[in-house]
Amino acid sequence: MNKSNPLATLLQSRGALLQLLAAAVLLALGVNLLSTAIAEALSSKLALWGLSMGLLAVSTFIVVRQTIPSRRVCRKMSGFVVFRSKTSNLVKVPRYEYSEEIKSFVEGLFAENAAPKRLWDSDPVHNAFEIDVNAGTGRIRQTEAGQLIVEATEYFVLETLSTHLTDYFNQSGLEAAHLKELSREDVPDIVFKNRFLDTFSRPMRERAVFMKDSGATPPPGRVVSSYGPNGVRYSRFDLTLPLGAKVQRLSPSSILISTPKFMLTVSVDFAGFGANLPSGFTELYLEGCSFSDLSVYQVGLTTSVEFKPWALLSRSGWDYHAWLDSFLAKLEKSFDGEEFLRGIDWEAAATTAHAVHQRLRSGAAAGEPPIEAGRP
Repeated sequence: MNKSNPLATLLQSRGALLQLLAAAVLLALGVNLLSTAIAEALSSKLALWGLSMGLLAVSTFIVVRQTIPSRRVCRKMSGFVVFRSKTSNLVKVPRYEYSEEIKSFVEGLFAENAAPKRLWDSDPVHNAFEIDVNAGTGRIRQTEAGQLIVEATEYFVLETLSTHLTDYFNQSGLEAAHLKELSREDVPDIVFKNRFLDTFSRPMRERAVFMKDSGATPPPGRVVSSYGPNGVRYSRFDLTLPLGAKVQRLSPSSILISTPKFMLTVSVDFAGFGANLPSGFTELYLEGCSFSDLSVYQVGLTTSVEFKPWALLSRSGWDYHAWLDSFLAKLEKSFDGEEFLRGIDWEAAATTAHAVHQRLRSGAAAGEPPIEAGRP
């Protein structure tokens, strides 16, 4: 199955399956005379029924197996985060949405709550690998800073999904009666085990940073988002999903969204493993940074879509699930490191930088004056 558009691929296969099943019915009618002849050779009606049902089951299995791809589609994405080695502060990578948002989330949380900041500093990501000198063994553990990266990444996914769902259903023209909106109160196991989601979605009237004056009152109407000093933020959490959908936490790093048509699982993996950036990327793209100043770590994100067995038999309701493909594409574009590098056309930029560098070196060696702006 096409991992980029699993829902579209499945619906195309569904049409092919129905056509093939119709052809199979016509074929069955055509061989009816032959089956009658075989039946006369069987003295027992029970044997006839058994043979008929067995052949029907085998033919149906073969048709479905050959026509419909796997009901489960797994996609693995790999992003990265950049730290300053000496301070463990995150470094923003311009135009890389995941990096920009993660840095903003972490700064906003630390500005409002000093406890996560102390955990971040006391148990940084580079402490993930522990060595037992006496036993001569080592192990990988999740550090406090690493767990915060997991929660921040999960929050990034949920915010992306929330915005995408709102935009999709606002523009789709579908009936609101077939939708449900989940708020933070509806998914407590998701909210209270993610410090970013819990903090940023908590009502402003319950947060001192937004209510500094004793006589202050919340702004009128429904507030979707608001920002305070030092990156503090409020962002209303909601997920608009088809009726019957459920959201639950499977583990500290994975969540499940179950809808009438499919189940979507999102898992975050951060184990403190290093990541490699292209040669020259740090010096050419990250302002004021050199390779030795930074540490780069890999962040894994896995999405698994499993279509429910009887979903193909239903002709209705697919419009309420058609957001899936565009959401996965949007998530990959904003998170995946390779997608980011392709988006900024890094290979072409690096080639141009190398050519300019060579031109400057050769000019300097020949005693030529510096190249003027606008001069070829």
